[in-house]
Amino acid sequence: MEHRSDAPGPKGRAFSNRGEYGTRTSVLVIFCIFLSVFSPVSSVVSQTSEVWQVVVIEPELIGQVPHDESAFTQGLEIHSGKFYESTGLYGESSVRIVNMETGQIETQYNLSDDYFAEGLTIWNNSIIQLTWKENIAFIYDTDSLQQIGNFSYQGEGWGVCNFDESGLWFSDGSGHLKYSNNSTVSFTNSLEVLVGGGPSERWNELECIDTNEHILANKWFDDSIYLIQISNGYVCQKVDFSSIREEFESESSGVLNGIAQDPETGNYWVTGKNWSNYYEVKIDFSNLSTNCQINSSSVPPVDCLDCEEENQIGIVYATILLALIWLTYTSISKRQTEKPPIISKDEQEGGEDV
Repeated sequence: MEHRSDAPGPKGRAFSNRGEYGTRTSVLVIFCIFLSVFSPVSSVVSQTSEVWQVVVIEPELIGQVPHDESAFTQGLEIHSGKFYESTGLYGESSVRIVNMETGQIETQYNLSDDYFAEGLTIWNNSIIQLTWKENIAFIYDTDSLQQIGNFSYQGEGWGVCNFDESGLWFSDGSGHLKYSNNSTVSFTNSLEVLVGGGPSERWNELECIDTNEHILANKWFDDSIYLIQISNGYVCQKVDFSSIREEFESESSGVLNGIAQDPETGNYWVTGKNWSNYYEVKIDFSNLSTNCQINSSSVPPVDCLDCEEENQIGIVYATILLALIWLTYTSISKRQTEKPPIISKDEQEGGEDV
C-alpha cells in the first residue's frame, strides 16, 4: 500500500489534524475550567458585577426664596449667610452674591462673552469658578467679586467642591470625578461613580457635604441629586425633587442645577436653570457610615486592601497555567507541521503499514 502523507483517511494528514486539534481544544477547555474555578482572578473579576438598590428619599420642604428666572444656574454655594451663584451661557455668564432672605442680587461680576461659566466653590476665602470648554478657572475675592487670579486645567469644567479646603473635586460630565490636592490642579485621583453597580455619566454640580465622606451631585437632565461615597464611588441614596418642581416650577424652568448646604442649619438649598425659586429642604440620609446594601444574589463588596494580594496570587496561577498550555500547544504544533519520515521503496513494498 502506497503511503501518501497528503492523502485523506487514516493515513493522511486530515485525520491527524483532527486528532491534534481535538487534543489542543481539550487542553484549552480544561485550562479555562480550572482557571475559572480555582484562580482568585476570576473571583475578583466577578465582584465588579455587584448590584444594589439605590434608596430614593423625598426631601422635606422647609421654605423658598425667589430666584432670578433669567439665571442659567451652574453652581451654588453658601458663605457668610449669602448665596454665591454661578450662571452660564456665552454672553450671559456671571458670578453673583445673593441675599438669602429676599433673593435680591447684591453684587455681580459679568464674564466676557468668550467664556461659559460653570460650577463654583469657596477655597481659601476666595471663589473658584470653572468654565466649560475654555480650560480656565477664575479666582475672585469673596467680598467684592474682584477677579484676583486664575489657573488652567485639562478637560471640560462642570462642577467643583472641596472638603475644608483640603483638596478640590471636579466633574466634567463623564462617569468619573477627578481630585486635585492643591489649587494648581494636577489631578491625582479619578473616582468612577457607580449607580446600582453600573457606571453612570453626566455628573454635573457638586457639593462636598459636612460628613467629609460624601459628595452630593446632580446629573445633567435629571431632577434628583445623588449621594456619592468618595471611598468607593458608590451611590446608595438619591433625593427626588420632581414633586417640588412639578408643584412650584413652570414649563419654562430648566433642569435642576445648584446644590448648597447651609453650615448654620445643616439644611440644603437647591435651585435650577431659570427656576423661579431657591428651595430650602431637609434631607434625612440614613446609614451614612455604611456601604450600599448589596443584593443577596450578588458578591459582597471588594475590600481593596485584600484584593491586591488576591490579584498577585491569581496572576501567578494564570502565568504558570499559560506556560503549561504554551508548552503543550508548541509540542502539538510542532508535530503537526513536521513532514512525515521518508519511507524507502523497499519498506513500502514490504507490505507493512506505517
